[in-house]
Amino acid sequence: MGGDFQQRLKAEFLREELSIPGMPEVALRIVRRLADLSATGPEVARLASTDPTLAGMLLRIANSVDYNPTADATSDLAVAVRRLGFDTVRRLSLVYAFQEVREAPRYQIVHGRLTALWQRSVALASIARAMANQFTGVPRERANTAGLLHTVGHIWVTAKAATTPAVLQDPMRLEMLLNEWRVPAARRLLQGWGLDPEFVSAVCEHETVEQRVVEGSPLMDLLFVCQLFNAFKDSPVELTRRLTASSAAARLGMRGRERDIVFLRSAEEVRAVREALCD
Repeated sequence: MGGDFQQRLKAEFLREELSIPGMPEVALRIVRRLADLSATGPEVARLASTDPTLAGMLLRIANSVDYNPTADATSDLAVAVRRLGFDTVRRLSLVYAFQEVREAPRYQIVHGRLTALWQRSVALASIARAMANQFTGVPRERANTAGLLHTVGHIWVTAKAATTPAVLQDPMRLEMLLNEWRVPAARRLLQGWGLDPEFVSAVCEHETVEQRVVEGSPLMDLLFVCQLFNAFKDSPVELTRRLTASSAAARLGMRGRERDIVFLRSAEEVRAVREALCD
């Protein structure tokens, strides 16, 4: 059974366009359109208006105090898109798409796994957003989106495994498949969504940035350090040791003593995301 599943993954991977079944097409159309520099706010608003749930999310967040401090509420999607900005609309469209996948009936068997991946994505995205401007100059929304998407390869493999319970019942086999396929799948998905090469490389290669002969980008370094923060959030001594030994952390100017402020800010970001999305 495991061999058959491996063959199905290979066949799927060789298709012209890789996809995660169940992701709302309108969200992906928005992401692809925003990859084109000629995209306009009214165009994006028209796309979003075809999905009432996504449109409602954009309006609700555009009317929140973060984006509407004057409390001038709007029901005009074009105004909402302008308030939010394209980077935020892209991120929120992806958030919506992943939420829909997580809750899809076809993935009920892996709902717990997808929920864990979602929580990990939100945590890393929040840490990345909290650290971005302070240490790298990477725009906060770009860092936030990269953190959010760092599990996209895991999600693809997990979604495919939902059709094969025998694979899910063999944790070692599933882990091997994740290790083999998550990075190639993430690269194909992100490229298919029109995201730029530096962004794709950062998301797909950040785990090996310390082994690279050529230095990675600031975004790649940031994601690697965010992984350290997330992995060792309950072990401050070990986190400090890892940061001290990390060339990526050194390039970002991280010394370990910023740990508490990063965690405080990222916790605030997590709360803000969950409140905004009613998660």
